[in-house]
Amino acid sequence: MELELNEARHPVELAQRAYDNLVALDEQKKSLLGMLHFFFDKNRLEKWHKKHHGNRLVFLDKVVTGTPLIILEGDVGCGKTALAHSVATPLGKLLDKRIICFETPSNIRGSGRVGEISTRITEAFTKAKAKVKGDDIGIFIIDEADDLATDREQSQAHHEDKAGLNVLIKQIDTVAKDNTNLAIVLITNRLKVLDPAVVRRASQVITFRRPDKEGRKKVFQALLEGTHPSEKELENLAEVSERKAHPFCFSDLIHKIGRQALMKAIAEDRPFNKDILLELIKTVEPSPLLK
Repeated sequence: MELELNEARHPVELAQRAYDNLVALDEQKKSLLGMLHFFFDKNRLEKWHKKHHGNRLVFLDKVVTGTPLIILEGDVGCGKTALAHSVATPLGKLLDKRIICFETPSNIRGSGRVGEISTRITEAFTKAKAKVKGDDIGIFIIDEADDLATDREQSQAHHEDKAGLNVLIKQIDTVAKDNTNLAIVLITNRLKVLDPAVVRRASQVITFRRPDKEGRKKVFQALLEGTHPSEKELENLAEVSERKAHPFCFSDLIHKIGRQALMKAIAEDRPFNKDILLELIKTVEPSPLLK
């Protein structure tokens, strides 16, 4: 079974729009873009180092040569994957460089033959590193990372899973050791099941949570952009959508409520406004929480 990485080149305006549309995730966007900028803007670091420390700050060298691994963790439908796939465009514009995004395919584990998962993980990293040449920069995305990086101490962990995890850790270390222009972004809904050795290597763990009242207000403001909603209307939507024990995720608000409300407005030939959103809020159930 041949392994083919999903590949996308940036900057592209479609990705920029996707990035801009991630409302109420300002801190997560700032953290991920900032860390990637730190990894790859060597000239900026050198100028800062020389200006403030005369190139004598030993700690900077240790940080720069550390593992370029970032973990995005949190509940489903909260924007982790969307941010990972769109951040390359603002990063490319910031650095004025081409960014290549790679993602492991859904069949990364192969067909289950002995040793196959280890071979395919190695092949995936080898292909990604081979395509990042010259001044190009790569971002290697591993979605649903708990499928490859489950804690070795888990009682149900199979020998093949443990072997695959060992290879994954080795490949992550190789990227850092070889100083390849490649950052690794692991995405998981269950941080607690990842092997401690993987989490320990992360330069940053960025957490995503279901939106609070202020976050929901920003989402409704974005949904109603162009209809000029009042502050009172937005406040009302944020309050009515409160679910203390089982809150809505971003995907619920945008796709289940927003999209269905838009379809309802078109079907019934009526305005898309606060009232139709309120109708959907009363009928839509939030996505199940992770256990």
